[in-house]
Amino acid sequence: MDVSQFIERVAAAPSLLLATDFDGTIAEIAVVSGGASAAPLALESLQALSHAPGTAVAVVTGRTIYDVTARTAPLDAVWRVGEHGAEIAAPGGVLVYEAEAPVEALDVVERDAEEVARRVPALWVQRKRCSIALHWRVVPAEDRPAAFAELDAWSERTQRKGFVVMRGRSIHEARDAAHDKGGALEFLLARLPRGTLVVYAGDDTTDEPAIAFARARGGIGVYIASAERPDVGVEPDLTLDEPEAWIALLRELAARRGGLPGAPHRPA
Repeated sequence: MDVSQFIERVAAAPSLLLATDFDGTIAEIAVVSGGASAAPLALESLQALSHAPGTAVAVVTGRTIYDVTARTAPLDAVWRVGEHGAEIAAPGGVLVYEAEAPVEALDVVERDAEEVARRVPALWVQRKRCSIALHWRVVPAEDRPAAFAELDAWSERTQRKGFVVMRGRSIHEARDAAHDKGGALEFLLARLPRGTLVVYAGDDTTDEPAIAFARARGGIGVYIASAERPDVGVEPDLTLDEPEAWIALLRELAARRGGLPGAPHRPA
C-alpha cells in the first residue's frame, strides 16, 4: 500500500477508528519522557477528525491515562488508552476501564529495579499504576554493555514473577500479561458499528500487537520507522520514515473527512 492508496481507502470509509500511539508518532521522542509534547498540527488534525461523521479517534500509549490526558488536553472527543490498555477513557474523559493493579508484585519488581539503577546510575525507574519501567536513554555509550546485562537479568527475574517485559525504544517495561494495545483496540472496536475500518499507527515493539490486530480485522497498520527501531516485528501495510510523515497524513485525512481548513489534499 502506498500513501495515495492509504488516503483514498481511509477517507472513504463509512465508519473509521483511527488510533495512534503518542511518543515517536504524534510527538517527537524526548530525552526525558516528561519533556514530550504532541505536535500542534497533530492535535489540530485529530480534533477535526474526532468531530467528523463516522469517525472515532483514539490515542493509545504506555503513558498513564492522566499523563496522556494532560498532553492531549485540546482533544475533547477522543478515546484515550493508557498503560498499554490497562486504562481506557471514553470521549469526554470518563474512565470506562481500569485494570486492577498487582500492587504487591509491582512493589517487589520496583525494589529490584531500584537496585539495578543503583548499580547503573544513569538508569532511572518509573512506577506507573500497573507497570514498572527502566529507562536507559541517557546511559552513556561506554556504560551500555553493563547496563544491558543488568537489564537482561532484571527482565528474566521479572518474567519469572509472571510479568511481560516489553523492550521498547530505550525502555524495558514490566507489565501484566493481560493487557496490550491490540486488546485495547478490540475493546474500542466492540463499541463501534460493525464493519468499522480500524487504522493504527505506532513506532515501537509495544505497538506491534495493535498493528497486527488492525491487519487481522481487515484494517491498516502503519509503522513509523526510526534510527533506533528501523524494522518492525510484524508486517505493516505502510511504513513511514518519521513522525512528520504521519502527521502530514493526519492533516490530509482531516481535510478529507473533517473539513480542516487550509489543509492540502490529493485529487480524487
